Amino acid sequence: MGDPLILVRTIHFAATLTLAGGVIFVAVVAGPITPMEGVGAAWRARLLRIAWWSLAAALISAAAWLVLIAAEISEHAPTEIFSGGILGTVLVHTTFGHDWLARLVLAALLATALCWISAKPADLSRWAVAALLASAYAAALVHSGHAAATAGWFGTFHRAADGLHLIAASAWLGGLVPLALLLAAARRREISLALARDATLRFSTLGVISVGALIATGIVNGWILAGSAPALVGTDYGRLLLAKVALFLAMVAVAAINRLRLTPRLTLAASSLSCGGAVEPDARIANEQTAPDHTALRALMRNSLIEAALGLAILVIVGALGTTPPGLHAQPTWPFSVRYSDAAFGDPDLRAKLVLALWAIGGGLLCGVLMILIGAKVRRAHRRLTPWLIAAGATIAIVCVGYFAPTLTLATVEAYPTSFYAAPTGYSASSIVQGAQLFATHCASCHGREGRGDGPAGRFFRAKPSDLTADHVYGHTDGDLYGWITNGIREVMPPFGGALDAEARWNLIDFVRANADSARLGRAAGKVTNIGYRAPDFSAACPDGSTVSRDGLQGRIAHLVIAGRESAERVAQLAAYNRDVATVVIPIADVAPGAGCRADDAELATVLAMLAGTDLGHSDGVEFLVDPSGTLRAMWSPGGKPNWREADVLQREIAAIRNSPAATRTTGSHLHAR
Repeated sequence: MGDPLILVRTIHFAATLTLAGGVIFVAVVAGPITPMEGVGAAWRARLLRIAWWSLAAALISAAAWLVLIAAEISEHAPTEIFSGGILGTVLVHTTFGHDWLARLVLAALLATALCWISAKPADLSRWAVAALLASAYAAALVHSGHAAATAGWFGTFHRAADGLHLIAASAWLGGLVPLALLLAAARRREISLALARDATLRFSTLGVISVGALIATGIVNGWILAGSAPALVGTDYGRLLLAKVALFLAMVAVAAINRLRLTPRLTLAASSLSCGGAVEPDARIANEQTAPDHTALRALMRNSLIEAALGLAILVIVGALGTTPPGLHAQPTWPFSVRYSDAAFGDPDLRAKLVLALWAIGGGLLCGVLMILIGAKVRRAHRRLTPWLIAAGATIAIVCVGYFAPTLTLATVEAYPTSFYAAPTGYSASSIVQGAQLFATHCASCHGREGRGDGPAGRFFRAKPSDLTADHVYGHTDGDLYGWITNGIREVMPPFGGALDAEARWNLIDFVRANADSARLGRAAGKVTNIGYRAPDFSAACPDGSTVSRDGLQGRIAHLVIAGRESAERVAQLAAYNRDVATVVIPIADVAPGAGCRADDAELATVLAMLAGTDLGHSDGVEFLVDPSGTLRAMWSPGGKPNWREADVLQREIAAIRNSPAATRTTGSHLHAR
């Protein structure tokens, strides 16, 4: 809470949800069961006062929020944003400002609706209008959070889910205070116990609906903003989200106690009281009949306040989440010593062991839970049998998990804090070229000029330097490599974190990947491979004014051609029979691209030449096919067989790419062969 913006956001969310939850409670829960004049008038009057105070708090906190955001955007002190038109600029030219103005209009309409409401008559239609306006006021907060930054139709979906999330939270969390006030009114006999019972049952149903909506929309929001399990446990945003989920589950647990244990007691108490009214009871019987309802009321009030306190803690987290970069945009620090790897599933024997272990653990847990549930169900009819069923179920579950769980370690590998770091370079040609220069300076003496572990300094080490073109390289994530370069590998490799900045380390990793891919592409000899190697990023200008790039192929295959003077005829030829393919010409001489797209990028040509196993001076006429996912699937050099300059041969290779499944990605951020 050290950041004033977190405090302001928390107050605003709490005020907004209290306001919306109060009017929704009357319109949906209490209003339909209190139609008579005067019934619950004092309670509604208290609720109206809370609504007005909540609206005032929402407006004041919204103004403070605007000031803090304007100060942050303008990089001025909050006291300075009232001059120079800063505040007006934020209101008129930012999404936050537009949303702020729209919510101000909604607040004015909501204030008008509250003025229209009287506490004495239970006018359900007026409360319903206020509930709709309050729901819109709460839902409009989506434009003040991370959902506002999600673009396109996906952003519309994200904002719709976030808006529904806010309305559901208002209905449940915001309705807890009105429920507690209603139960307190029942204890004071301002309203009947039967009315309190019916309201509690109706709110319980509304709570179940709200919880379902919160779970569904929460999954959507978490998936969009966290993006992965590593981001969930390895970033500040993810850990805050997990804390929010834990508090939410605690609220659900308290709500379940209310619904399954306390509300039935309240129902029985109300029934007993109504039955007792038919006969003139003595004082002792009357006390016995009215005691259960007071006990249930007290417990429900207490639990409602506990839920409200947990909800307030959630709102504090929500306030912090809005000021924290989403996990999707942060490098996750992996907190565990192992991570999942699917490599074991490629071995038939290991796969069989893992499948057996998964079935055994799942079956044991299911069987154990069923036996425990059966034991709990028959505890009244078969008291002697119940302990045996519960003990047997627990034993089966523990034995199956304990015996087969160690087998699951076959699907794990050693992990490091950086294992799930992702390269920010985009695997660009510039990064690969710079990485090659850094490799020659810092790494070649041990790993060799081509990275095969045969450098001249390697003979002085007890452990031979690693061959960075071998298959084991593909079993490690980019984050693993980043961690090793930064921190070294025990006595085998020194750390380079002090000598190389973060960008240089990522450049090195990009070169290592490209160098290893080069060795495998050369073996394909002009044929389409069943796996893909990530293509270096490229962008080419086309004759029609459009642009084609690696990540923007839109379902097309790209045909990359390094074109020198000897390839002029070939480039003109491609335009004639490759109309359904994005032909990209990378000139290394003065060559017209014809009808193809042109990428004037010397570094791209250098990297493609390296991938072809040659240098730029001997790369004239080298060609590549890139599938729609942006991975290299085939490479051909002049004179190679089959001959791509025969139209039917090239079309056959293109068809093979279209008909073959997409390449698979490892647990890291690179592709590799199976």
